[in-house]
This record gives sequence, structure tokens and C-alpha cells, in this order.
Amino acid sequence: MEKSAPRRIGANPRLYDADSEVPMLFGVECSRCSRVYFPPIGIGCETCGAAELTVTALAAVGTVFAVATVHVHPGNPPAPFTIADVLLDAGPLIRALVHPDAGGLEIGSRVVGTWLASAAEGDTRIVEPAFVPAPPGEAP
Repeated sequence: MEKSAPRRIGANPRLYDADSEVPMLFGVECSRCSRVYFPPIGIGCETCGAAELTVTALAAVGTVFAVATVHVHPGNPPAPFTIADVLLDAGPLIRALVHPDAGGLEIGSRVVGTWLASAAEGDTRIVEPAFVPAPPGEAP
């Protein structure tokens, strides 16, 4: 009998869809000026003040803008771990985890999101997006 894939639950389901095969982030786009934000904001557009924001799916694909390793951190994830500011192809600059298996990322590296399990119980995984280097053929 073939074993089914573990069930994924998002550590923060307001920010992404854990059911998608690859991470898709939930952002918002201003209907007036087209500015895209992540994480989603509910106060109106910070650029033009419009109240009409539309939820939009953002592919977890972009370019490393900055990268740092955290050596002291009281909690989950345990230190050391690496974070990166990633300029998403869809527009917003986000701060995100770098997958522990990603190796060294540098400013300007192309990255894609993958799922990182932060906890597991039975066949259920608590996941959040983490970035890894984009495969060579997929990096524009």
C-alpha cells in the first residue's frame, strides 16, 4: 500500500496557503495605484490611501536583497538560523527564513520558496515557507 504524503498545516495560515505544492503567499494589491503589499494590510493603501485592497497570490520567487545569520534567538526556530530580505518578482520586499539546507546565499542570488516543517506530529507537519537557491534553469 502506498503511503500518502504528510498533511501540511500552515504555522501562519493568514500569510500563505499550506495546501499548495509550492508556497504561495497572500498579499494585497491596491485597486487604485496597483501597489502590492506583503504581509496583507487591512488599513488601506500606504501609498495612495485607497481603501480598496484585493487579496492576491504572490509566488515565492525573487532576488536576495540582504541576508544574515541569527545567532541568539529565544524560541522557535532555534539559533543559529538564516533570514533574508527577498525582493519578490511580484514587487514587495519581504523578510523570510532561508531553508537550513540552502547553503550560502549571497545578495543578488535568485531564490524560490519551499516548505520547511517547524513541527511534526504523526503524519501532520506544521510548515512555513523558506527560501532556497533557484534551480539554474529557472533563474532569469
